[in-house]
Amino acid sequence: MTIKNQLRSISLPSRSHPSTTGIEEALNKVKEINTTTGSSESILMALAGLEELYNCTEEFLKMSSTQRVMSSDGSEFMEEMLDGSLRLMDICNISRDLMVETHEHVRGVQSCLRRKKVVTGGGTDQLDVAVLGYVRFRKSMRKEAKKLLGSLKKFDGGSTTCSSSGVNDGQEDEHLAAVIDAMRRVVSVSVVVLKSFLEFLSGRQSNIKSKLALVLRKKKDHHEETKNELESLDSAICCSRDDLQNKLEEVEISIDGFEKYLEGLFRRLIRTRASLLNIISH
Repeated sequence: MTIKNQLRSISLPSRSHPSTTGIEEALNKVKEINTTTGSSESILMALAGLEELYNCTEEFLKMSSTQRVMSSDGSEFMEEMLDGSLRLMDICNISRDLMVETHEHVRGVQSCLRRKKVVTGGGTDQLDVAVLGYVRFRKSMRKEAKKLLGSLKKFDGGSTTCSSSGVNDGQEDEHLAAVIDAMRRVVSVSVVVLKSFLEFLSGRQSNIKSKLALVLRKKKDHHEETKNELESLDSAICCSRDDLQNKLEEVEISIDGFEKYLEGLFRRLIRTRASLLNIISH
């Protein structure tokens, strides 16, 4: 499912309030991203949209009116937001580390591909060694990505959804209702985007080597149309190594973007959590 379709599925009627206008606009920008299933471009756009969304959220949490209604609501909602921010930070931090390690392996293969040196005495091709290291890492990455996806699925099914059910039916404070609704939708959209990113990492095959059988069963052109950059590199490394340098460069460009935006998102999540703690302390 594309990011756009997933976001539509959580777009329930919101409680609008003038104070939430900035967040509403940022949320709409993420929802309006014209994505294609699993493409790196769409996910990068969505991650960039999340950065802007959290910039708006930080400004929103600094507003005296927001702080007043959030502090008056008691601890349950604030604990929900603090728990959500911490879990998102953990997932974002692990994802960022995966990108850093991916970059190292890709550069290692690139270096060996350029030099094509042979280890003295052993006769082992350094390129084969680097490729084996990358394949092992990709297996580990897939496992970690699927683990994080499982965590997000539990997260998304919990209390931090875009539903405003946490606001009592008899509660007449429309401002408080709008604040709770906006903050929960920020969390829900974050979960959707991070899910799409982790699905990009995990791919559709449980074993990289199974790519060989898949390639043998399908025509190359048709198969290429359905793969993202990482999957294309998996096939090039494990099968023919044709055009390997170009595949590595394509992955490196995507990884650079993911690393940059995940770092930015992580820093904004830290600031959001600090703002929430500041509201509680006052």
